[in-house]
Parts: sequence; C-alpha cells; structure tokens
Amino acid sequence: MHNFILKRRPVSYNSCRGAKKIRYKEALERSFGVYNQQHSLLENDLYAVLYYFYKENLDLDTDNLSKPVWDCLGGFLFNDDQQIKMRIAGSFNLLGGDYNIIDFTGLDGTIITDLIEAFETENHVVYVECGKFDASMYKFNIEQNGNQ
Repeated sequence: MHNFILKRRPVSYNSCRGAKKIRYKEALERSFGVYNQQHSLLENDLYAVLYYFYKENLDLDTDNLSKPVWDCLGGFLFNDDQQIKMRIAGSFNLLGGDYNIIDFTGLDGTIITDLIEAFETENHVVYVECGKFDASMYKFNIEQNGNQ
C-alpha cells in the first residue's frame, strides 16, 4: 500500500488541463515521495482512496476531485487507471466535524502526525491511498457493516 497527503486544494476534473494538470501532477509526485521513498509501477488490480479534508467549503464534488489524482498518477504509480477496480472518495468538513472519530488504524505514525498537524494548520488537505485490490473489499450495507 502507498499513501501520502497533499497539503493544498485539490483540482477538479473539469479544471485539470494543460499547465494546471502538469503542476498538479508534479505536486502529487512530490508529496508521494515524502512518504514513499521507493516504488515501482504497481501491476495488479488496485483500490484507490481519496479523502478531502477542508476548512473552507468550496462545494467541490468529491468524485470530481478523485479522478484527476488517478489520472495524474497513471504512469507514475501504476500503468493505467483501468487497474483501479474500486475507488472510494469522501470529504470531511474540519470545522463541522470531530476528526478525532476518524480511524487511523494501520497508518504509519508519521502520516498520522502530519495529517493531524495539517488539520490544524491547513485549509485543504488531501489523503491519497492506493494498494492491491482484493474482492473481499466489496462491502454492502456500509452503514451497518462499514467498520467490520
């Protein structure tokens, strides 16, 4: 599993073109490198998670925020975004919710510390995670069974 955080406002699918896309791709790759010292292209079927944390609500469509990330990471983290068999995207208002309820189980201590610090100091934080997909990840009735 590879994960990282991006301390900036994410780019939406509708605006991710040209020079803006190039700058966004560079920012994602730099942030990836902070938390992942080595990597090679992932060859397997993958799952992909993006959580957008914000203090300034810009009414951004969460799904439209995740697509540019996976487009930009294609050829860098994996060969093609068609490898992504499950994509999860969510947003969380840091001013309206208690982020202490978030389950950080299994995350490296450095990324947890950096996330909590960013929650306090940044207006926009994006958490990105990508790893090997397994069919057991399919969940139904998430409201009741989401944490099992």
